[in-house]
Amino acid sequence: MEKSPSGYYKYLRSKPSKTKVRREKTKKAIVKIYNDSHQLYGSPKIAEILHKKGIQGCQKYVYSIMKEANIKPKYLKHKRETTISNGNERKRHDLLKRQFNPKDPDSVW
Repeated sequence: MEKSPSGYYKYLRSKPSKTKVRREKTKKAIVKIYNDSHQLYGSPKIAEILHKKGIQGCQKYVYSIMKEANIKPKYLKHKRETTISNGNERKRHDLLKRQFNPKDPDSVW
């Protein structure tokens, strides 16, 4: 693809657009919030924090910047408690008294 020399040098001298500058500023803020949250916050939470800081940007805008920067939140699985013990249970008595081989069959029932 042929480009004119004057077009190339004009491109080199050009300054970044206001949109690009704003997007980079927002990207830096997003990365800071993301790292401060131990990489847990997603785009809705980050958009809310940016709004509180006075930086404009909706959730979709934040999502697009996060996708561009390849930032993905970690999703934590909550561990389910399978045994409920509150310490008030009565103690289990050792009926066999650690003798697991009784003399007669069916004598320990």
